[in-house]
Amino acid sequence: MLPAERLAELEGLATRLQDGVAGLRAALEAQTVRATSLERELAVTEAKLLVETMHSAGLAAQATHLLAVGPEAALAEAEDHAGQTMLSVVYEQAFDAKGRELGVEDPARFRVG
Repeated sequence: MLPAERLAELEGLATRLQDGVAGLRAALEAQTVRATSLERELAVTEAKLLVETMHSAGLAAQATHLLAVGPEAALAEAEDHAGQTMLSVVYEQAFDAKGRELGVEDPARFRVG
């Protein structure tokens, strides 16, 4: 093979390698963007799961309390909680306790109402 032919072959190889590297860089960028999006989606889903877990604990506590004391006592106004029923206080306490158990610093901020 003549030196000019060998040089042309090497230049062609270099061009193909550059194209390959550019393709790999583009694929890496696309995967990085996708990974960032998935991480964001996972964080939102985990937050929703925490809130639903706390909500579930509150509802379970309400059901247990309601069965234990009956509807009249459960719906009576709670002492030291003006305007709230015992049932709502039981819910809030269970919600917050589950939140603290799960490592939520201020579970009350996730309660609706």
